[in-house]
Amino acid sequence: MSHKATNWLSDIPADRLSASEFRVLFHLCDCHNPSQGCFPTQGYLIEKTGASNGTVNNALNGLEEKGLIKRHQSRDGVTKRQKPTHYILGFEMGEAQEPTPKTGDGKGPKPSPKSGDGAVSKKRGEPSPKNGGGPSPAHWRVTCKEPVNNQTPADAAAEKPMFFTSDEVNEALQVARHVRQGGTVNAKAIPLRVRTCIVARDLLDSAERSAAGIC
Repeated sequence: MSHKATNWLSDIPADRLSASEFRVLFHLCDCHNPSQGCFPTQGYLIEKTGASNGTVNNALNGLEEKGLIKRHQSRDGVTKRQKPTHYILGFEMGEAQEPTPKTGDGKGPKPSPKSGDGAVSKKRGEPSPKNGGGPSPAHWRVTCKEPVNNQTPADAAAEKPMFFTSDEVNEALQVARHVRQGGTVNAKAIPLRVRTCIVARDLLDSAERSAAGIC
């Protein structure tokens, strides 16, 4: 997930989205790649959200009606087969390029329908947080150093590289939205990596973090 997508999603008021719309939008943001765009398949969204095909369709329709996404569909100029849907997120609507018949996204190599990350390998591996694709499988190892007990989120965020799982990002987004809407949190009960994600991705400013005890 790109920083722009993360920050944009965290700024959307909670009461503007239904639960299913938030889950679908979260996974669209998770598949967003700044240079390649967002091209997850319907099956991928169903698998990751755990929702039915009808629920995902209703969520996508709702998100489009609210102006949070646009869907662009096109066909291959040679085979006439439909290409993967290009999802344009709200924050990029003023800058996004239309997909071209040659590349499918107007910028780089043809993206993988499942990962949306522009991979050209015939092996369709799962997307990773590093390449801007979707959520990482649970068996992948986190490459950053495990924080010790006396580290603060700011200390941990300073370590490079710092990658977060989709579950950690999702929880960090929910905490940030709750705080921004005036809610209170028990900072000690929030896992250190979730607090570190909030700091590393600037989901809350320094004043908001200090007030919430997330330092």
